[in-house]
Amino acid sequence: MQTKQSKKQLIDAVINDYEARKQARISLENKWKNNLNFYHGEQYLGYSKQYYWQSTESFNHIGPLVESRLAVLAEVEPVVEDELVRAVLEKLRFKRLVEEGNFWQEVTGSVFYKVTKNEGQPIVTVCSPFEIYPNRLDVSNMDEISSIIHAKHVDDQLVIEKWTRDHLTIIRDKTLVYDGALPYPFPFVRGTSELVAGQFFGKSVVDRVIPVQRAYNAIKNRRAEFMSRMACGVVAVEDGSVDLDSLEIDGLCPGKIIVYQQGYREPKFMEAGSIPDELTKEEDRLLNEFNTISCGGDLLSMLANRATVGEGTLTLYNEQAKRQLRRPIQSIEDVYEQVGAKILAILGVEHGN
Repeated sequence: MQTKQSKKQLIDAVINDYEARKQARISLENKWKNNLNFYHGEQYLGYSKQYYWQSTESFNHIGPLVESRLAVLAEVEPVVEDELVRAVLEKLRFKRLVEEGNFWQEVTGSVFYKVTKNEGQPIVTVCSPFEIYPNRLDVSNMDEISSIIHAKHVDDQLVIEKWTRDHLTIIRDKTLVYDGALPYPFPFVRGTSELVAGQFFGKSVVDRVIPVQRAYNAIKNRRAEFMSRMACGVVAVEDGSVDLDSLEIDGLCPGKIIVYQQGYREPKFMEAGSIPDELTKEEDRLLNEFNTISCGGDLLSMLANRATVGEGTLTLYNEQAKRQLRRPIQSIEDVYEQVGAKILAILGVEHGN
């Protein structure tokens, strides 16, 4: 039986371990937050304008890309041969859980499924990578992980679960809730968009396209500024010849009378020129690069909008899309297999029988 002092030492040890793992993973967490911001179109957070008039619009191609990939992945449902597992997965509406998990997998690179039980029945929980803290970040094989901390806030209280291969410790709001043998197999199953050697967390297509998206935003905004200069004009005046305050506040509205001092040259528009061809060429080049890096973003968008595609063409494009999404599709198939094995273990059924 644990003494009050030993419980406090255990609580402190688990909390300190959690804080250390959180600090070690902070750069990855910042990257995931950045990916989410770019997906939602918030692509200028942390960047301030050099001048108030500069355009900082986001021309979001990442959101449609991810949504197109999710539309293709939503059709992936591996065949589950075991009737018991199939019945449990249907009861849990596991396909919906996988669709939820696919979002985290495609935007951040990783998702985790936690297979536990409640009153003897299996339950599956989708965990975002923000909640998962492994003891090592430099291994890609889940079997090399000796412990995982699952931490999240429940009713404004931090719940920390430290799972090892044979032990579980649960702390809620700095209070020890459970400490004992693992009541079921190690529960975590990982899904990845792209598994990277020597890294526990996967890589996302968003990671690859963010630099291109930034460059594309810059080109589009500079083009918009150039067109604004052409449309509104830039007026040149001699110093002291006009009331600059009035000109800056009211601008050059239609029919405006500009009063300038006698003896000065009259104000005139500066030659704006035309939009450089280089801007248009660079815009097209970046769109092509975006499509190449994202493994056929245009193709995926076409599949997501099936009404515009013929049946024969659709079949061909669908096969091509599945080849390009082979790794995330394989990950989903592995998730079904591993979750099924853990469900059988919880139910006390030997896997494969």
